[in-house]
Amino acid sequence: MTETVVPKRIGFKSVFVLLISVSIGLLLLSKPLMSTGLAKEWSMFLATGVSASIGLSYILLKIEGPVEDASVKKKRVVLAVVVSFVISFILAFVAR
Repeated sequence: MTETVVPKRIGFKSVFVLLISVSIGLLLLSKPLMSTGLAKEWSMFLATGVSASIGLSYILLKIEGPVEDASVKKKRVVLAVVVSFVISFILAFVAR
């Protein structure tokens, strides 16, 4: 069976894990980032981007069909980070 970078479908468990990881990340990271002097928008952007990257990487590597090929793993992590920060940027700065 060939492994693809993007899984064929995403299940309900994956959506739940992503939602929980972003929620926990926002709760734990946004206030400390604001206390360091960052503006509210930037702290929300960074907290959402980091937590979504971690959650999406976990989903793509562990839940939605674990992969053995190292190049596919690397591409999935890069995809997770890029998608997470792009969507986080859009939510924090564009969709006001």
